[in-house]
Amino acid sequence: MDKSASRKTEEAMLIKSAREGDSLAFALLMHRYSHLLHSYIGTLAVSESEKEDLAQEGLIGLLKAVRSYDDKQAEFSTYAVVCMKRSIITALRKYNRSASALVSELPTEESDTAEGESPETGFLDSESGRILYNRLFRVLSPLEKQVFELYLSDMSYAHMAKALGRDVKSVDNAVQRIRAKLRRMI
Repeated sequence: MDKSASRKTEEAMLIKSAREGDSLAFALLMHRYSHLLHSYIGTLAVSESEKEDLAQEGLIGLLKAVRSYDDKQAEFSTYAVVCMKRSIITALRKYNRSASALVSELPTEESDTAEGESPETGFLDSESGRILYNRLFRVLSPLEKQVFELYLSDMSYAHMAKALGRDVKSVDNAVQRIRAKLRRMI
């Protein structure tokens, strides 16, 4: 088996495990794609504090990619990049940002480690991702967990509110609390 096929098989196993709730598998995928996410965010004309929020949105996009990926449609790397980018663009639009804030396209090439990154840094990043994933789900309230699940399925606030029998403002508040909890963890 050549290196490319081996990598695809490994990635398929990681995706399957992450989909089944394996936080270490998700952390490894997060590590693989974090340099793409950060290089893309670096091209945006936004403040440093907004870049942190957009990184969270990108991670949510990666989680959506893991949950909804179908290997019959495209390579995971391509699909993940599109999901991360769409999550960021959606966040920018929600914050009344112009689409012109996007300076360049997210690269679709992936590499095992970012340039100049040590194995120790890679391990710490993946361990941090696993811890973050576990901690987030421990601190969310039952409502926040429901809202987060619906948010990951790209449901609008209005549809979430209707499905949960809540006000749109209640859903928006829950999303803001989820983001704040995620921000504190990062």
